[in-house]
Amino acid sequence: MTTSDTDRETRQRPRELYDRYRFGDFCYGQQRDRHNRPLLEFLRTLPPESNVYDIGCGTGYWTEAAVRSGIPRERLFALDLSPRNIASLHAKGFKAVCGDVLSLPLNDNVADVTICNGVIHHTPNPRGAFRELVRITQPGGLIFLAAYNRWNPYFLLVHRAAAPIRYAYWHWSKRVLDWIYPVAQLAFQPLAYCVMGRFLDRQTGKTMLADQVMTPHAHLFSKRAIRRYALESGCTVLEFGYSGGHMMLTAILKVEKARTNP
Repeated sequence: MTTSDTDRETRQRPRELYDRYRFGDFCYGQQRDRHNRPLLEFLRTLPPESNVYDIGCGTGYWTEAAVRSGIPRERLFALDLSPRNIASLHAKGFKAVCGDVLSLPLNDNVADVTICNGVIHHTPNPRGAFRELVRITQPGGLIFLAAYNRWNPYFLLVHRAAAPIRYAYWHWSKRVLDWIYPVAQLAFQPLAYCVMGRFLDRQTGKTMLADQVMTPHAHLFSKRAIRRYALESGCTVLEFGYSGGHMMLTAILKVEKARTNP
């Protein structure tokens, strides 16, 4: 396999995974608000005239949350890797397009506000993904970013330790997820009950397992790393926070575009 073939396969895998396991339609519904207060509070501060771009929108939970927070539907634009997700958003009347955060099919400076919640850590090039977010956001605009927290041991225990299972999924059979699910739920269902106050249905459980174990990439971020990305791309970090029981590091950034590195 050539280098270009390997790169194409690496970038195609997340699209395949998230089209098969659509991230967002979970059995715990609006309990997500309680576990992502930084994003919910951020949405509530936005002026209704803001042009808001939800990059990596999944099935559109947070796109719809923006409507509930007062952003008019016509001011929202959603993008996701999964064609199935985009089709469902079109059916709900949203402007949406299928695309990759590493090469967004969007013009420069189109967004007043860009939301990227739990996406860039799943790419082979998170720095490039971050630069794309900055590129589409106009100077003076805001970016809400959420990425895996380096200092939470969860991802070391789950994603890194599950490397053999992930290898088997991508190189042997996609049925690996079905085979390990009965065993895996013995570990994650008690955790889900403690965090969400309920056990997960099969669809939610398998989607979470796909997202956190089978995903080809799971980069971990510290505040220092996000500050470095911001400095390189001409942004100022306004605020840090945490969501999902400190599993996710969140940041609100203001785009200046005064300083960029190649």
